[in-house]
Amino acid sequence: MREIRDPVHGFIHRSSVEEEIIDTPLFQRLRKIKQLALASMVYPGALHTRFDHSLGVMHLAGRLSGQLLNDNDDMESIRIVRFAALLHDVGHGPFSHVSESIVDKFYDKEKVTLTTDKEKIHEIITYELILHDDNLTKLLGERLQEQIVGVLKGEWGERILKDIISGPLDADKQDYLLRDSYFCGVKYGIYDIERLIDTMDVKRDMDERVLAISADGVHTLEQFVLAKYYMTTQVYRHKIRLITDSMIIRAIELGITKDKIDYLCKLYTYDGSPEFLKEWLKWNDEVLVTTICSDQTPQGYCKHIFQRLTERKLFKRIFTKRIGDFKNPVIRQRISEEFKKFSKDIESAIGMHIGIDPFLVIANKFTIQSVREQSRNSEGSILVLQGNTPDIFEEESLLFRSINEAEKDEFLEVYAPIVFKGDKDKKVRLREYSEQIEVLIENVIKDSGEEGNNESI
Repeated sequence: MREIRDPVHGFIHRSSVEEEIIDTPLFQRLRKIKQLALASMVYPGALHTRFDHSLGVMHLAGRLSGQLLNDNDDMESIRIVRFAALLHDVGHGPFSHVSESIVDKFYDKEKVTLTTDKEKIHEIITYELILHDDNLTKLLGERLQEQIVGVLKGEWGERILKDIISGPLDADKQDYLLRDSYFCGVKYGIYDIERLIDTMDVKRDMDERVLAISADGVHTLEQFVLAKYYMTTQVYRHKIRLITDSMIIRAIELGITKDKIDYLCKLYTYDGSPEFLKEWLKWNDEVLVTTICSDQTPQGYCKHIFQRLTERKLFKRIFTKRIGDFKNPVIRQRISEEFKKFSKDIESAIGMHIGIDPFLVIANKFTIQSVREQSRNSEGSILVLQGNTPDIFEEESLLFRSINEAEKDEFLEVYAPIVFKGDKDKKVRLREYSEQIEVLIENVIKDSGEEGNNESI
């Protein structure tokens, strides 16, 4: 086993085959894809990448599978789980999750059919890259490649294999909370990982094993879930992070729909072809920014916004309001449930009112789920083993049992390229914008009727 010194986990051991996988161009590309996009504009240390995160997930998946799958018959499963954990992020595009929303929007719906409502295009890209990368085929063979993808999809082996990599208590979350907290220089994501792992257990469900936690680990699990909640509210939903993500998404969308930039159209229109995968692997954060800001790209919306990002001339948040604080209950409901139908009408109305190109006005609705809801996410509840009668974590924990899971915070914010002349001017204009934009939003929704506009740029 070779060693890698990691600032979060100490020494990470890798086998000779894992080392060869790490050295492939497919995996080395992750060195240039940041974990948190442009979060470094507010947290200067947040320059860590999908590369080091993937190593951390492999390390933790190895620890978990070694503890939970300790029969001799499980040795091959442990090996495959480590491979799957190592490769689970190879399909990420530039700026990580920012690319996901764009490729999910622009993929070729005539050539690509999703098998379920939960299936995402970026996940399909990951699977296809693992299955068809020539270097992986030489190292692993087609059968092993298929098994790795099967684990990631939950279609090969027992359920616990997927739970270790993608579940409510997986190695992915365990790593990114500690890693993001460390590199952002905050303490919100800290939890007792040693105790958490020690108390993780297996629940046998018919012929399958399911990831669970012993009753002794409930308080440690509370700490873990709270860490995720605080990182969401304090880091992942930080104002600057929301603005920079929104600017990147708007720039690329306009680059495709308005500027008609050919290479962006090819990059983000997934069509299931081998040619798309080859093109996808050419791009990372640096290449995308450099290409857009170069002479190769004509002046337009996309280049303008990216030039602002590189010079840190960020859009300003000129409106923010909890959706629950809108007085009219019909307005609250329509913003919460139908926002995409009239988001562009809102941006147009605001742009015309304040004298800014509506395409440079961004209306952003986002949600922060209750900490109880976040404890399960979309993967299901965590089982707590109490004798022979397992219970779900939200009921076993006194702290979480007292929380109304239906409670959530939904916000509507507006960003625009505004320049303030000092703090006094900023306070005055933000107060004016807040009052005026709220009226504009309510008027747009009242006038939109049942039709609204579509969500295209």
